[in-house]
Parts: sequence; C-alpha cells; structure tokens
Amino acid sequence: MNGGLMVFFWAMLILIGMVVADFFVPMLPSATLVTAAAGLVFGNPLLIVVLLVGAAGSSWLGEFVGYRVFRRIRAGLARRSPRLVRGLVTGTVAKFERLLERTISDHPYRTTMVARFLPAGRTALAWAAAGTTKPPYARMAALGGVLWAAYSVGLGLLIAWIAGPGLQSLIGSVVTVAAVGLLLSWFARRWQRTQTEAAAASATGADAESAAGFAPGTAFEPERPAAADPPKADPEAPSKAA
Repeated sequence: MNGGLMVFFWAMLILIGMVVADFFVPMLPSATLVTAAAGLVFGNPLLIVVLLVGAAGSSWLGEFVGYRVFRRIRAGLARRSPRLVRGLVTGTVAKFERLLERTISDHPYRTTMVARFLPAGRTALAWAAAGTTKPPYARMAALGGVLWAAYSVGLGLLIAWIAGPGLQSLIGSVVTVAAVGLLLSWFARRWQRTQTEAAAASATGADAESAAGFAPGTAFEPERPAAADPPKADPEAPSKAA
C-alpha cells in the first residue's frame, strides 16, 4: 500500500509539472495524461479528488505565472519600441488578437470557458489578456483550471467505466483526447475566420458610410438650410415720409 502511494505521489508530481509546462510548450500531452490518470484511479474516490485538485491547481499556476511573464514581456517591448509588439504578429493573426482582446474586455469569463478547451488556447488567452487593461485574470485562470480539470478527469472516468480500467482505458483516453482536440481545433479555425471576416466587413461598411455622409450629392449629405429671402421694400414708405 505504501509503495502504491509513493508511486501515485511521484506520478502526481510529474503530472503537475507537465500541466504547468504545457502552458509554455502547448504540444505537451497534459490533457491526455490527466485523462489517462483518471482511468487508472477509477474506483478510488480519494485519489480522484486528489487528481482533480492537482490538475486544477497546476493549471491555474501555469496560467497565472505565464500571464505575469507575458505582461512583463509586453511592457518591456512597448517601452523599447511601441511598434515592436504589433510587429510580432501580422495579418489574420493580428486581427484575431485584437478580436480576442476585445472579447476578453467585454466577456472575460465566457471567453475563458471557450478558449481553455482549444489547442494552445490557454497560452493565446494569456497573451491577449496581457495586452488588455487589468483583466480579472486570476479568477479567469481559476475558472478555466476547474472546468478543464473536471472535463479531463470526467472524460477519463467515463472511458474507464465503458472500457474498464487498465490498458484499454489508457488507449481509449489517448484516442478520445486526440479526436476531441482535432474537432475543437476545426471549430476554432472556423469561428476565427467567421469573426475576422465579420469584423472586416463591419469596419468597411462603417468607413463607407462615414465617407458618404460628407460627400456632396449623396443620400447621406446633410440638408442645407434654405436661404432666407431678402426683405422687400415697401413702395409706400417714401410717400409716407413725404
């Protein structure tokens, strides 16, 4: 029993390190590791709770540390050259970054709930949040960590309940997480393209209406006040004066 607890302890340390490092290296399979671990502790409520807390806490730690690093990086780059931060990304990526920053300012928690489940979403969310004015990022990271941990552990337990704990559960976790990641990535690219096109169309329409509103001879030309008629001279005024 003590040997099993020691194995679980070291496994949890590896898992926590992997989840924290996944923020800086998004290709690390942290979600697969948590889902597979849930299948291995299937049937033990205490270990399931420990896994949930460890996954959520390490997720929050990685995101919060990464966010502070990103804020320092952006502040340093902005002091040295205000255009350097904007020059890091161009084209569609820059448009998506501006869209994400605006979405974070308007709906921080809703944006977190979506971005946290996308491939490299936690890293992109922290970078965009670092460019906004004082977002509630500590609470955003906590919300994202709890939701992600509940999803990953719940998925692993479901797979273990269907396929049974052991090697089959491990294989099922790897395949399922990979399939879900590909599906979410496709939806993310589709949403990004739609939002970028809509924002570009809206900006183009606003510029066209603004230009047309001051162009003479257009439907948006402001009406000019009619010129007042000059006062008519009274023909009887000289005779009355005489």
